[in-house]
Amino acid sequence: MANLKRIIRGELWYVLFLIPGLALFTLAVLVPLGMGVGYSMTSWDGLSPSAKYIGWSNYTRALADSDLWSALWNTFKYAIVITILVNVIALLLALLLDSYLKFKNVFRTVFFLPGVISIVLSGFIWKYNYAIGIPNLFSYFGVELTSPLGDPDYALLGLIIIAVWQGIGSPMIIYIAGLQGVPGELLESARIDGANTTRTFWHITLPLIAPSITINMLLVLTGALKVFDLVYVTTQGGPAFSTEVITTYIFKISFSSFQAGYGTALSMIFFLILVIVTVVQISIFRRREVDL
Repeated sequence: MANLKRIIRGELWYVLFLIPGLALFTLAVLVPLGMGVGYSMTSWDGLSPSAKYIGWSNYTRALADSDLWSALWNTFKYAIVITILVNVIALLLALLLDSYLKFKNVFRTVFFLPGVISIVLSGFIWKYNYAIGIPNLFSYFGVELTSPLGDPDYALLGLIIIAVWQGIGSPMIIYIAGLQGVPGELLESARIDGANTTRTFWHITLPLIAPSITINMLLVLTGALKVFDLVYVTTQGGPAFSTEVITTYIFKISFSSFQAGYGTALSMIFFLILVIVTVVQISIFRRREVDL
């Protein structure tokens, strides 16, 4: 017992190094989360100094909110398409730029540059391109085009194009790093055994870059689910609710309709959705990773 007390006393000072991080995590995450849970059970308008407690009414209201389900449907459509396209294109570019291509460093910079531009600026640039730049270009060839952002059938597609254009840079770099970590001896052995490029990729390269795939899938999917600024500066959820995502819907409910209590309840629901998606995604992709 005395030895145990001596060990605890001798190692206790390590805890001092954890206190700043724990304090910051508590103040920045746990306290706001607890306050959010409390406000989600009120009818607070976002301005009044006091809020009336209404229990689980906001959550039961959310279950019957058809606009919420439409926003969630748009959000998942957008996120799933973005995740697939960004990862496929980024992996193909990484395979190309990891080969013996001339000026590959220049091409890496070119493909990475859109990711450096802020999303808000990208939204304004592409909003102009869709409305004026691209239609004027095609008019020289006798083709009349209009902005897809003004058409409910194509507005979400227009946003997806912008997001893919800007989002392939970082995943591409991660894939290149993963490809450079594949042992060359394994690839050489596969060639000696008669495996062609396709077989080598599917049976050796792809399993060995599974950690890179896990990271990129997680980052791209969670980032796409949380999209706000791109939608807000381009379409603001329109036209006809066709690009309304959960974040813009929560924003409008909370700050335009002055229903902060209900908006907080929607934020709590969205938080749980993100946690579930993240846990399921990690558990699925982790099983497919290969340890060297």
